[in-house]
Amino acid sequence: MGTCRLIKLCFAAAAMLVSASAASDAADAARPAYRPPPLPLFYNWTGLYVGAHVGGGWADLGFGDTGSGFIGGGQVGYNYQINQWVWGLEADVSGSGIKNDLVSAVTPFGPFTASLNWNTFWTVTPRLGYAFDNWLVYTKGGGAWADVSVSVNTPFFGRSVGGTASGWVVGVGAEYAFRNNWSAKVEYNHFDFGSDSGVFGIGSSVTVDAVKAGVNYRFHGWPF
Repeated sequence: MGTCRLIKLCFAAAAMLVSASAASDAADAARPAYRPPPLPLFYNWTGLYVGAHVGGGWADLGFGDTGSGFIGGGQVGYNYQINQWVWGLEADVSGSGIKNDLVSAVTPFGPFTASLNWNTFWTVTPRLGYAFDNWLVYTKGGGAWADVSVSVNTPFFGRSVGGTASGWVVGVGAEYAFRNNWSAKVEYNHFDFGSDSGVFGIGSSVTVDAVKAGVNYRFHGWPF
């Protein structure tokens, strides 16, 4: 009798284990498997942004005189994305250390120098870009203005006069979103102030080329 009872108890325990395992398998089958959320097809570039940039520029006065210097400033703009096309408008301002040496001579009374100084640049440009993954490549073009001054220094006196030159700018660039709200960019701009040569007092075309690197902070979807 003792042996039979032991065998019955073993069968009962095995049946309970099988029943518990089947119930666990049924619960796992009913529970949906975890699936990570799908990755976005592309980064969302819509919204307002503000940023800063640094770089360098080269000014050509059209008669073999080329000056260079650093530039740095900030930008503000708005993008609107439709599928992978990104439309935008941007305004930026750059302080400049670009200088063209016009005259440099030594007289019996001392040095005589004259230079054209590019003090500030402003631009307002529509932009058109194409987005893929976290990248945006774009082109831009619009109006450009520059605050310029001519400085003359002689052994007897020094004088500086200036004005505002107007023209146009075109550019290309690439921007990469490395955080949800942050992006970095590189950009090339070509300025032409030949239509405003009266400010410079010369008849040739005056151009400036600039390369900039910068960062932007993006307010996604704001204000609409």
